[in-house]
Amino acid sequence: MKIAFDFNKEFGTPKKLLCRNFNKIQISVHPDFSGIYLCYQESFKSLKTDLSTLNPALELHVWKDPNISGFTITNNFQWFLYWSQNRPNNINLLVHSFPQDQEKVELLKKLASSEFIKFLRSYHHDLNRLNPEKFQTLINTHISSEVILTLNKENSLKPHCTMSLDLLAKLLSYTRNQLNYRNKTINRKRQNVLDQLQQTSGIVHQLLNNSDFVLSPDQLWKA
Repeated sequence: MKIAFDFNKEFGTPKKLLCRNFNKIQISVHPDFSGIYLCYQESFKSLKTDLSTLNPALELHVWKDPNISGFTITNNFQWFLYWSQNRPNNINLLVHSFPQDQEKVELLKKLASSEFIKFLRSYHHDLNRLNPEKFQTLINTHISSEVILTLNKENSLKPHCTMSLDLLAKLLSYTRNQLNYRNKTINRKRQNVLDQLQQTSGIVHQLLNNSDFVLSPDQLWKA
């Protein structure tokens, strides 16, 4: 899905800045977009596609906010993550002025959300490294509800503003049953770890079974 508008008309034509030392440039995730960034981070844990095979352009869109030092990132997070892990010698920074109009900020959030949905659709993810329940929660917390609503309508699903497990499965090219089974596997492993800890730690046993138990600093230190 796409957000239909003229990007340069809405946000201005970016200035190109050649960066010859990517390690020394200060780039951070804009705080208003940190939730969308968390969604990308979670998706990278299960990403199977090697982005280097796509011959990515040596450029990165960044934003200059007068209230934040350095440059910030609001969208195209996959390339920010990629270049952070594969630092280039030279890269062109396409510098935009961060909008001070809240309506423009919301529009940018919709764009970033739409880009994330396209990212999920475009690349393969490893089911065995995926945490569907956590992923679904992150998406419903941070991705634009309007974007998800439109996506549900496009896929002939109920007009909800949240992402169901069915829709997540479709985006990832899996079935709902596969994601459900993966969730059960994760929960079973987690429960096995807790059961083992209960048997070997009196403190863990108290924490899990005694709602009135309060862990003291001394107990924590001894543990």
